[in-house]
Amino acid sequence: MSKFDPRTTPFKDSIAADFLEKQLDSNKFTFIKAQKFQTAFGVTNLKAQPNISSPLVSQLLYGEKFDVYEIKEGWAWGQSEKDGYVGYCLLEELSPDIFPTTHYLSEVSSFIYTDPNVKNPPLTHIHMMSELSLIDERPHEGFMQLIDGNWIYAEHVSKDFGKCTVSEAMKFLYTPYLWGGRSNAGIDCSGLVQLAFAATGVDVPRDSAIQLKTLGRILNDDEIPQKGDLAFFPGHVGFMLDDIHILHANQHHMRVSINPLREVINVISFQTDAPPLTCIKRP
Repeated sequence: MSKFDPRTTPFKDSIAADFLEKQLDSNKFTFIKAQKFQTAFGVTNLKAQPNISSPLVSQLLYGEKFDVYEIKEGWAWGQSEKDGYVGYCLLEELSPDIFPTTHYLSEVSSFIYTDPNVKNPPLTHIHMMSELSLIDERPHEGFMQLIDGNWIYAEHVSKDFGKCTVSEAMKFLYTPYLWGGRSNAGIDCSGLVQLAFAATGVDVPRDSAIQLKTLGRILNDDEIPQKGDLAFFPGHVGFMLDDIHILHANQHHMRVSINPLREVINVISFQTDAPPLTCIKRP
């Protein structure tokens, strides 16, 4: 089973997703059909184990779909439909009501209200690229109504995507670093890349190692890095802003920052015996 990536393949112990039936030993696994859920919180943590103190694997944003294969003691184990990541999340943060996505949140964050009134307490805090289902596009007192009857500020909603990944990534400048994070409340390096591409209508993998394998082409030695290129390091990735500077979510500054590429190479050189700059790729 070594050919399967456990981050993106839903099998564990003696159970597995039904679509893996022809790939796994049927004598060792019970194959389960997914129950469809949708995230109902602004950010739902995806954990490595069904424990609050377990490491964060990734996060699900409001409205994203989650295929559940096991429910036990208040935890749901399953797979994100957005990027295929597998993990555990609290069942109470999921909803069995599935609504089609019509729009997404284009601002870095916003609030959902029970009424179209900014003076009322918000129901929940949501983040950029959250998936929304609107009744129609006609604003009412500056708000649009969601299919569940709640309201969101109209100018924070869009169904059109951006054109530039770097411009979208810049929205997260100074966001605190969070391993596994996918929002302006906390984000990691590959999460920043994933969300920036998502904001331009392009789905990319969640993990930097998989992004390295699947995104773009490696620059030739005589090519100069330019805005939008991706710089890959051992376990790290960021956007080139020009031929000198990189925008990245990083542990060294514990935030999304802009730094000289040479500085990043020097920092990483003390953390690994591998070449500190793996390559620069052009998407």
